[in-house]
Amino acid sequence: MATDIPESLFGLARVQAGVITSRQALEAGMTRAALAWQLRSSRWQPLRRGVYTLFSGEPSREAVLWAAVLRTGPDAMLSHESAAELGRLIDRPSGALHLTVPASRRVRPVPGLVIHTSIYASQIRHPSLLPPRTRVEDTVLDLVGLSDTFDNACGWVTRACGRGLTTQERLRAAMAARSRLRWREG
Repeated sequence: MATDIPESLFGLARVQAGVITSRQALEAGMTRAALAWQLRSSRWQPLRRGVYTLFSGEPSREAVLWAAVLRTGPDAMLSHESAAELGRLIDRPSGALHLTVPASRRVRPVPGLVIHTSIYASQIRHPSLLPPRTRVEDTVLDLVGLSDTFDNACGWVTRACGRGLTTQERLRAAMAARSRLRWREG
């Protein structure tokens, strides 16, 4: 049985912290039998349904984040606390992984993932950072929206500006792009 891994799949895995999907493996030219052999031999390990690492051992935090994005599917991006973690807005990894998908997509619940929908998905996605995530300003606004008190909401804004991650002007522009926003009047 041919168990060779196509070079294009290795290239993709390098970008995605060693994580690929079964679809990506098949599109790269692997057979289902070769994929199954990699898993049976423990050369690869499943992280989520249809998502695998091309290595054995403990996955890095980046690999876990990539697995969540890939499991959630097309146009998914890390958001809320998960994007805040990558953007240095929080200092420790968050518990549940938060992702946002376009409002036009319906995603079934996935254990351990909190999936949000947004009509602004194409506007709030950072254009270049990987794994895919929301822009810093939109991450702040998402966290403000989940805040249970005005003080907590203000804390997110203060932290983002105080750490030099964004500016008041950029936050105002992001606010202006949203029709609904909790605490807008505060």
